[in-house]
Formats: sequence, C-alpha cells, structure tokens
Amino acid sequence: MKHSLTLILSGLLLAALIIGCATDEPSTPGNMDGATGSGTTTGGTDPSFDSTISAWDGQTATDASSASNVGTDKDIYHELNTFSNVLTITYNGTSASYTSTNDNIIVYHTGAHVTVDMLTNDVDKTEIILRGASSDGSLKVYGASKHKLTLDGVSLTSSRGPAINSQCKKRVYIALADGSSNSLTDASAYDSDYQYLNGGTVDTEDRKGCLFAEGNIIFSGAGTLQVNGKMKHGVCTDGYMVLRPGVTLVVNEAAKNCIHVKGDEDDNMGIQVLGGLIYTYTSATAGKGIKCDRQVDIQGGQLLLNVSGGAEYDKDEADTSSAAAIKTDTYVSISGGTHVLKATGTAGKGINADGYFTMSGGTVTVTTTGGKFTYNRNFTSSPKGVKADGNVTISGGTLNVQVTGASDSSEGLESKAAMTISGGDVYVWAYEDAINASSAFTVTGGSVLAYSSTCDGIDSNGSLTISGGKVIGVGGSSPEGGIDCDSSSKFLVNGGTMISLGGTLQTTPSSSSKQRTVVANGVTASKGAVMQALDSSGNSLLSYTLPRSLSSGNFTFSVPGLTSGVTYTLQCDDTTLATFTCSSMITTIGSSSGGMGGNPGGWR
Repeated sequence: MKHSLTLILSGLLLAALIIGCATDEPSTPGNMDGATGSGTTTGGTDPSFDSTISAWDGQTATDASSASNVGTDKDIYHELNTFSNVLTITYNGTSASYTSTNDNIIVYHTGAHVTVDMLTNDVDKTEIILRGASSDGSLKVYGASKHKLTLDGVSLTSSRGPAINSQCKKRVYIALADGSSNSLTDASAYDSDYQYLNGGTVDTEDRKGCLFAEGNIIFSGAGTLQVNGKMKHGVCTDGYMVLRPGVTLVVNEAAKNCIHVKGDEDDNMGIQVLGGLIYTYTSATAGKGIKCDRQVDIQGGQLLLNVSGGAEYDKDEADTSSAAAIKTDTYVSISGGTHVLKATGTAGKGINADGYFTMSGGTVTVTTTGGKFTYNRNFTSSPKGVKADGNVTISGGTLNVQVTGASDSSEGLESKAAMTISGGDVYVWAYEDAINASSAFTVTGGSVLAYSSTCDGIDSNGSLTISGGKVIGVGGSSPEGGIDCDSSSKFLVNGGTMISLGGTLQTTPSSSSKQRTVVANGVTASKGAVMQALDSSGNSLLSYTLPRSLSSGNFTFSVPGLTSGVTYTLQCDDTTLATFTCSSMITTIGSSSGGMGGNPGGWR
C-alpha cells in the first residue's frame, strides 16, 4: 500500500528547545511547536506527518505473529470452544460440492448458491469451511447455535444478494485461514433467495450488506478478506463486531457504509478492535468508514479509513447527515494502534461521536478537506476533525488533526461539553477554531498545539484552566487570538507552560491564578523570529519561534519561574522589545495601538 504515516521526533531537549516554523499558513500542524528554556523540562516534539491513504494494494496486518494468541473469553476466542462437526464447501464456477461429518446438517444448493440448515435438526458445534471460487455463488446459514466459519481461499460474487448471509442470531466466528486470500462481492440489486427457512421471506429477512450476520461477528486469523459492497453496506451485523490481531479486513467499496454495526445492548458492545488492519473506502453520500449504534473501542491494530462522499438532508432523522471515517451513536475510545482517518467530501468528519471521545494511547491522524454543507438556513453541517457531543478526555498517545475546509465552524477538535487533557501530544490545525470546548477546557499535562488559520487557536465557551503540560494557541488576526475563554474570572493559569499569540488576547487570565502571566501587546515580528524571555542574568525562561507574523499583535506567555521583584527582558531575535517586572500575577506590557517591534526597549 502506498501509504505513509511519518511522525518525526526532531527535538526533545530538556534544557532549551527551539523548533522552527515554516510559513504563515503551514500545510500541516507540524513545525509550529515551540517550547521552554532552562526553567522547565517539559520537552516537546516537532511532528510532521502524511495523511495520504492510497488504494489498498496488498498491505496486510503487521501483528500476524499475535494472531494465535488466545485470551480467556469464550465469546471472543473460538479456540476455547469445540466444533466437532465439520462441513466443507468447495465452489467451482457455477457449481458447489460439499462434504460433512454430520448427516443432520442439511445442505441445499442451486448452482453455487448454497444454504446450510442447522436449524431443522438443531445441530450445534459446527465449523463451516469455504474454499474455491464462483462468479455466481453465495452462502446462507440458518442455525440456533454459535458456529465457526473458516474462509480458506474463497472468492464469491453473488448475482442475487449477499455473498455471505448468516440468519443465525448467535455469534459467528469468522476465521481467515493463515496466509489465505478471500474475496466477497454482493449483487448491486437484491433478488429473492432460492431457499427460506424458519418462516422467513424476502420481505422479512434482513439482508443489509455483502457480508451480513444477524448475530455477533468475531474476525480472527492471519488471512485477508476483501469485501465489495455493491448494494448497501460492506460488512454488516445486527450484533457486535470484534477484530483480533492478524486479520486484514479490506472494504474496497460500499454503496453506503463500509462497516455497519448495530451492537449488542445486553453485552454492551459495539465494535472492538484488538488488532489487525482495517482498510475502508466509500464515495457514498453520507457514507461511513465505520458506523456503530453503540461504542467503538480501539485497543490496537491499524485503521486506514477513507471517505469521500458529501452530505445530505436525512428526511427520516429530520437532520443533516455527513460522511465520516468513524460515526458512533455513543462513544469512541482509543488506547492503542496507529490510525489514519480521512474525509474529503463536503462537511466530512474524521470522528463523529454522539457520546464522549477518550484517548489514552496510540497515534491517530485525522484529515478533512471539504467545506460546509447547507440544506437551508436551518440545516447546515460543517467539517470537523474530531467531534464529540459529550466530554473529550485525552491522557496519552498522539492526536494529529488537520481541517482545511474554508468555511465557518470548520473546527479541529470539538467537545459540546468539557475537554480535559492530562497527557499525550495533541496537534490541531483548522480553518476556524482549532480546539473548541463548550463548557470547560482543562490541561494538567501533555503537549497541546492548536493553530487556527482565521479564528482562535483554543476557544472555551466556559472555563479554561491550565495547571501543567505545555499549551500553545495560535490564532488569526484581531479580533481573534491564540487562547480565548468565556470570562477572565474563569481563566486560570496555575502551572505548566502557556503561549498564546494572535491578533489580540480577548480574555486575560484571572488574578486568582497561581502562576504569573505576561501579556505583551503591540508586537510586530516576522514568522520565524525567535521570542525569548530572559532573566536579569541572561538565562532563558522561554524561547519560541513564531509560526506566523504578528502586526501589532499579542504574545502572551506563562512559565514556571516568573518571580516578583526580578527584572526580565522580552526579546525578538536580537532586538529587545521590553524590560519588565512581574509585580502582580498578570503583567501587561505595551498596548494594541502601540508597536513593540518598532520601539525596542520602549517599555521598561
């Protein structure tokens, strides 16, 4: 696969860190970082990443060596179950043959369309093995018990409906034989099946995708499965779905969603990715790479999710619906793996969660490029990188977000509730607000870099508290700024390193803060210039390379070590802008109408 995801750690210096910036409008969130001097040891990184997802060309899961690892949950690991009955079906063009170790399993077939009946004689503990190829064949399964379905080099294209259709409401363990290559393609329009059991009819049986199951699906094995969803979804289940390490699941196309999972309310499970590789692509309007009615829990593996469709007005929901790499009606949790999510259509979303979003590990790169969708003035949808209606909580890992759609509300990382960052590295570039929280934004650790092309780098519509880590907000020209909050009384800087730059500082930190802040107004400097804060002995407390030019703009900073009674110097490259003392918790130097850049040392 011609896909690259490169995270370059080019500077981790504990004493002094200066990281350069390329242009006023960087093409990625990379090369915008800047950090601190001898007073702190926060360190930092200079990320540079490529969000390209090319067409799948044979790449397989990198964790195949872990495919045989077995846990303790019988619901997940077929190895902990016994399948004493074996039915082997071999497809050969327009026909199929089979062998069975249990005559109570009834097999119907018309040409290469095979129906397996384990329901009539109540047969359980069955493994069905599929081999061979057919350009006009399928498999349909009826049963009352969980079963194992082994794909061992099978290629099926159906002219009537799904390529594989499990009407069993119990779980199906889909095992991809090690090293095998398997392919499924459904019909672009569904006709009636040749066989119906249990009172089913063409009108009453669900057939929602190329690979469809009424029950839970658990993928395992170090093989490859390619799915082409011509009618609706690629992989679809009315239960939950689990992907184990070693699995390579490729959905090359889908008329709607590549992977569509209803989830299981009793087990409280939606989609669980333990490892493996999932590649998806759909150009469907409002199509999803992964859609789940319940939670999406990503613990490892690799996701390459690409959607390019636009948005639409959904009459059934009476709301707009847009394409998304991941869409869930509850929450998204990421704790491991390396993932690239891309949406290029109008109003596309990388991650769209109706509940909360949490991240504690792994590396996630999200890119959206489309603009705003307008159905009418009451129904619009804007592109987002990561959007959660609930809380956003990040405690580890690396999150890279880039939203380039030039429209209002084209935001990078958004919480409709509260956002808390206690660890990890968060890099966000957006046309409008890079980071937006509705009720509260809190940082206690980690590294946060938020760059807005036109608006605020960080915008909290409620409270904003920084007590640790490193927080850098880069905003547009006045009246926009780097970091903004609902009111000064709700803006507390109690620790860590904070840098805000832009046209203005709309909200000054509260005097109730526990760490001193310096607000420098009227700063004129070119991109690439190095801003430094020096103590009376010439030691650097802060050294930061500007990622964009300032014209009578604002540069605000707070670092540990600022002390009352000490004289400090603010320097731009080799030019002294001001000398000052921090006699109060908030020190303001210069004014928005005055120009520091043209008056070195003018504030003393």
